[in-house]
Amino acid sequence: MNKTKAILLFLILVLPVLIYLFLQGFGKNQFAIPVYYESGLQNSQDDCGNDAKNGPYRLVHASIRELLGTNEFEESINVYEIGNRDSHQLRNNLYTFLEKYKDRKGVNLISIREEKDTVFSPSRYGAWYRFNLSDSNLLSLGRCILRLDIGSDMKADSGLVLVDKKLQIRGYYDPLKLKEIDRLNTEIYILLSE
Repeated sequence: MNKTKAILLFLILVLPVLIYLFLQGFGKNQFAIPVYYESGLQNSQDDCGNDAKNGPYRLVHASIRELLGTNEFEESINVYEIGNRDSHQLRNNLYTFLEKYKDRKGVNLISIREEKDTVFSPSRYGAWYRFNLSDSNLLSLGRCILRLDIGSDMKADSGLVLVDKKLQIRGYYDPLKLKEIDRLNTEIYILLSE
């Protein structure tokens, strides 16, 4: 009986350690973030001209540079914030996002508002870029480049768009929900570790 107890005790103590070591040696903890429009654009927006329907869709830096007037955002992970109603909750959620990446180069928040919107004030976050665009340019950037559904009131259906270093759209998020900001942070962390 003592021999049986000794074997059982040995298995109870050693078996979890062996399983852990096996998983560490042969297991992989990798997560995949979806890539939007991998097979091209299936339906085109009315005012966007000829959309590429073959091959994966990628943003074109030249188009963004033309609209924003800068090429600072190449070779970085960019989160475009566009078409959102300014509110206390929106600012708090954006600050939550920015606080996580304030000391990290290569992650930018690019806020884009209407030309007449002058709510912006200086920010202590160097990764927060703000632009005011005319209605036509805002619609062009939102609808044709970022593939958002922007209404006639210049407001978007989901106001944050994650774009990776390869210029692929990796996610759409609702900036008014803190749970969505947490999901955005997690997916950026995964992109940074790739």
